[in-house]
Amino acid sequence: MKIIIFTHGVFLDAMRVAAGNSVRAYYLAKGLVHHGHTVTHVFPRALEKYSSDRAVQPEPGIRVISYSGRAELAQRIVQEKADLLLVGYWELLEELPDDLEVPLMLDVVAPRVLEAMFQSERDVGAEVQRTLQLYRKVDRFLVGTERQRHFLLPWLIMAGFDCRYTVPIDVVPISTVPGSPQVAKEADAPWRFVSGGVSWPWRRTEVWFDAVVHTLQAMPQNNGKNGKFVLFAGKYVYSEGDGVPVAPGETQDGAGNVDNVVQLHGLLGYGAMQRYLVEACDIGIELADRNVEREYSQSFRAMEFLRAGLPLICNDYLEIAALVVQYDAGWVVRSPDEIPALLRSIMDDRSGVERKSHNAIRLVQEHFHYTQTVRPVAAFASQAAKLHKAEPLLAPSTPQTAPSAVMMQQPAGIVRRALGYVKRKALAALRRTALALRPPAGAQMEIAMVSRADVFPPDHGAAVKIDRTAAALSRLVSAVYLITDDRYHYYVYRNGVAHRQGYPLWLSWLAPPRTWVRHRAQQKGIPASDAFLYAALFDWSYILRTLYLALRHPISVFQAEFPGYARACLWGRSLFGGKVVLVEHNVEYLRLRDQFSDLPVAAFDYLRQVEIQLCNQSDAVVAVSERDREQLITDGVERQRVHYIPHGVDLTQFSAVAPLDVRAKYGIAPDTLILVYHGTYMYPPNLEAMQVMAQRIMPMLSARGVQAKVLALGRHPPAQPLHADIIFTGPIDQLAPYLLAADMAVVPLLKGGGTRMKILDYFAASLPVVSTSKGIEGIQVSNGVQALVTEDADEHFADAICALGKDRKTAAEMGAQGRSFVEQMDWSAIARRYLTLMQ
Repeated sequence: MKIIIFTHGVFLDAMRVAAGNSVRAYYLAKGLVHHGHTVTHVFPRALEKYSSDRAVQPEPGIRVISYSGRAELAQRIVQEKADLLLVGYWELLEELPDDLEVPLMLDVVAPRVLEAMFQSERDVGAEVQRTLQLYRKVDRFLVGTERQRHFLLPWLIMAGFDCRYTVPIDVVPISTVPGSPQVAKEADAPWRFVSGGVSWPWRRTEVWFDAVVHTLQAMPQNNGKNGKFVLFAGKYVYSEGDGVPVAPGETQDGAGNVDNVVQLHGLLGYGAMQRYLVEACDIGIELADRNVEREYSQSFRAMEFLRAGLPLICNDYLEIAALVVQYDAGWVVRSPDEIPALLRSIMDDRSGVERKSHNAIRLVQEHFHYTQTVRPVAAFASQAAKLHKAEPLLAPSTPQTAPSAVMMQQPAGIVRRALGYVKRKALAALRRTALALRPPAGAQMEIAMVSRADVFPPDHGAAVKIDRTAAALSRLVSAVYLITDDRYHYYVYRNGVAHRQGYPLWLSWLAPPRTWVRHRAQQKGIPASDAFLYAALFDWSYILRTLYLALRHPISVFQAEFPGYARACLWGRSLFGGKVVLVEHNVEYLRLRDQFSDLPVAAFDYLRQVEIQLCNQSDAVVAVSERDREQLITDGVERQRVHYIPHGVDLTQFSAVAPLDVRAKYGIAPDTLILVYHGTYMYPPNLEAMQVMAQRIMPMLSARGVQAKVLALGRHPPAQPLHADIIFTGPIDQLAPYLLAADMAVVPLLKGGGTRMKILDYFAASLPVVSTSKGIEGIQVSNGVQALVTEDADEHFADAICALGKDRKTAAEMGAQGRSFVEQMDWSAIARRYLTLMQ
């Protein structure tokens, strides 16, 4: 029988980087030829540039041809006189004639709709309707796993297939040919763990790969414990670029190894990759966060690792995990927390790895060899026939003609280019007008800061940072203008003092309704408690207020405090020139994911994309910790843009005021230990910290005979008391008098992001500090010197409070060490670092 395999991929070329479609089609073709059929591989001519002359003459029994346009494709199908047309990518069904007489089989090895759910630009509803319409052209389906078979069945029923007695779905897993087991290596040979591939929004690997890297970094680099993590990375092969592979040890942008553990490689040609896996690697890794797409997926990576004799570390939720366990061909993990112990045990048992390598080859031979897996296709080809369909149960609408995800990488059309030209010309004219109207620049710089509403009073970390940065900068420049959510007022800082000024009333009339802004944020899946940080993405009045002030004053720097406010700053730069500085108080998308376990994946992807994009559009990005800086760079922010400038502290306020008599104010006995914590309790991690004190720590202290009161300073206290010994003060005018009156600071934070400014305030007040590791994250202290740090808010946390409460000398020494730590972090020094960036 003659079979056409029609796919969005060139015929597999061992010299070039390979797409999954090409690998899939190659082994289907080889399997069908093995069973006595002949195959013609057909692909769009636009992809020819990703192939070489070698691939045009592939193997006996296989021909390769290309086409351009539906008319030529229809002609090719007629000329080939095929008995079966196997379509390797579902959107190609639109290219086929509606009256096709050849039986048609569709390969659904990667359910597209599950991927589309993770791409905000895709209309999933329209995609579902379109899929159902196109499925009606098909007579039989292929899937890669049993789970995919179960997933596809209801789709066929809705599309009008009669599945009562026979289901037209065959399971043909991603297939290959087994290689050879690993050869025995020297006991002290370096270990190489390998993973990578193209990064997709539905495949989130960060926490898993971090666990691997941190574990390998912590191991001694000798005695056979020299571990490397090899990562292959690159663009999708059919995106813009020439698709030319690079040699091992190189990347397409010239980057090399990032440290002594991670080895970065560009994507290799298919043959070179297979050789590298066999010759240089030990263990394959297929790990990612759990989601619906991952659960229904089958990985080309995993199959390449196993065929090369690499035992596989994979997630327990993958379908292949059961076979890995059954054949003892690797290891299955549930959580990143299992990675350290697992890697150590692997590297202590090289003979065990050799055994698993043999088992990996046996697994491929018995379950994934292409000559066996292709049998259902070969059998159907021998008796292929058109299948009658009833009316669809779910009537699809007219199919959309939007380009596919892999085909949409085309140059912009004439209309788009024309609109872009008009936009550029209009913007240039507007810029000339704006610059002509604004006053000339003076001898000193003027700065606009755009940020959140709750800056005054500055009684929580973000507000303190914004207010003190503005005040300190205003002593070095002519003026700093603070634009907030207030639609009627802004603040002008001169010589360290802030004054409130008013906008003209008409400006507020141009603002959108706040309910509409909140609704837009909710549509994106942003948690309600944090939606205010992203209001500026949807509220154009931020842009209008920024442009109004930039028109009245010669502002040359636009500084966004939090990523959402960068949009208005970018507008200011586009009309008036100057620079945009984006200050990252946290890596916000990661903070929200950690804080909200139910954050939708689509919302996380949206927030991550927006934050990275705004960072790369800014002239400079300020990270408040080295950890945050490296995270942003890892996630795609250009390295040269990101600068580390820590939080500062106002040392003068702690020298200029006296302690408040809080014992008299709140009726606290002389022998009672005064603990202090400050923040805004509308922020869930702060409230959770006090709930932990109430439910865990205070009862432990009482059981240990320690009498203590907690002063919880700051706005938005809970409506009901949490504990008789936790006093919520509400808003306070000055922080320093309260801190100077306390005996100790406690930071039982379990969640949150960024650098904890409260820690620096406690150090400035010479307070000893007891904190969780999360609470002091981002501040490089020595445990037991500037603070006592515990992993969790547990009995060790309570013991630390007791120890410092009883040993006042040690407590005083710790407070002095903390004060010494922040001596070089005064806001004036921090402001000078900002000014260097701006100049």
